[in-house]
Amino acid sequence: MAEVIKAVLTGGPCGGKTTALKYVSQRLKDCGVPVITVEEFAARLMNEGKTPQNMGRYEFHKLLFEMELNETAKKIRLAEAMDCERVVILFDRGLLDSRVYVTEEEFARYSALHSLNEDIIRNSYDAVFHLVTAANGAEEYYNLKNNAVRSESPEEAKRLDDETLAVWTGTEHLRIIDNSTSFDKKLDRLVNEILAVLGIPEPLEIERKFLIEYPDIKLLNSLKACRRVPITQAYLTTPQEGNFRVRKRGEGSGTLYIKTKKIKISDIKRIETENYISEKEYNAYLADSKNVTGVISKDRYCIACNSTYYELDVYPFWNDKATIEIELLSETQNYKLPDFVSLIREVTFDPEYRNLSLAGKYRNFFNLL
Repeated sequence: MAEVIKAVLTGGPCGGKTTALKYVSQRLKDCGVPVITVEEFAARLMNEGKTPQNMGRYEFHKLLFEMELNETAKKIRLAEAMDCERVVILFDRGLLDSRVYVTEEEFARYSALHSLNEDIIRNSYDAVFHLVTAANGAEEYYNLKNNAVRSESPEEAKRLDDETLAVWTGTEHLRIIDNSTSFDKKLDRLVNEILAVLGIPEPLEIERKFLIEYPDIKLLNSLKACRRVPITQAYLTTPQEGNFRVRKRGEGSGTLYIKTKKIKISDIKRIETENYISEKEYNAYLADSKNVTGVISKDRYCIACNSTYYELDVYPFWNDKATIEIELLSETQNYKLPDFVSLIREVTFDPEYRNLSLAGKYRNFFNLL
C-alpha cells in the first residue's frame, strides 16, 4: 500500500491556486513523485447553476462538503492502490475552506453528520499551503476576468484571505506564499516549500529558536490567525530503534500521535523523518518507562503573520519566559519575529533550551503531574 501525502492549496480569491495545481503537479512528477489532483468543487457547482443564492447558504456548502468528502475518499483509495512507495494528493482547497463561508454552528452541523469537526479535518492533511490573494500585495493583477464565478471586490478578497488563513492555522505544516515576488517566482517558492515538506532531496528540518519574555496570553487568544495546540512529547532510547521522540498533539477527537527521528547535521539543520502512530502505540511507548529519557508538556500557539508560520511554546514550569520557533528553507533565509513578542535572545545554538534538555532538567516537575 502506497503512503498517501495529502497537501492542500488554499487562500483567498485570485491567489493562483488553479494555475498552481497544474504547475506543482507537473514539477512533482518531474521529480519522480506520483500526483493525484483534486480540483475545486465550488466553481463546478456554480457553473451548473447551483449557488448559495438559489440553494441557500447552508444547503450549498453542505452539498459542497459532501462532494469534496466523497471525492477525497475516492482519491485516497486510488492512491493507496498504486504500485509505488508514496503518492501526493494535491487539493485545490480542502474540506475546511467552506468554514469561511458559513457560521461555526452551520459548519459543525453538517461536518458532524460525518463524525467530523474542525480539529479532525485540520489534522487530516499533511501540509497546507496558503497562496495569498493578489488583492494583497499584487493589486494590479487582481481581476475577475479569469474566473467566471468570482465576484469579490479586492477588499472582500483580502477579508476572505485572512479568514481562510485563520481557519487553517493550527495545522502542523502550514506555509504562506505571499506576493513579494513575481507570480512565476511565487510558484517556484511554493514548489520549494512542498519539496521541503516531502523531504526532497533530503528530509531536512531547519529551525531558528528564540527565548522571549512570557507572552500576553490574552493578546495571543485575540489574534485571528492564532490557535493553541496542547503538546506532550516523550524522548526514548531503545536497543532496536535508538533515539526517537513520540508526540501527542492536540486534544479530544482531533488528537494526533507522531513518531519522529532526527539526525543532527549542524546546530540549525537536522534530517527529520516522522510518521503517524496510533494512540495505542503512543501509550505503549510511554508505558515502557525504562526507555523514556524525558517527557515535556507545553501549550503551542501556532501563529500566522508576516507571511510566516510561528510556533510559540509556553511551558508550565516558566512564568517569565517562553520560546518561539521558525522553520526555514535554508540556514541563511531572512526572517522577522512578530512585533508583539519581546526577544531575550536567540537560543538556536544553545543546547540548554532544546526540548530534550528541558525535559531532563524539569523531570521532577512532570513526574508530579
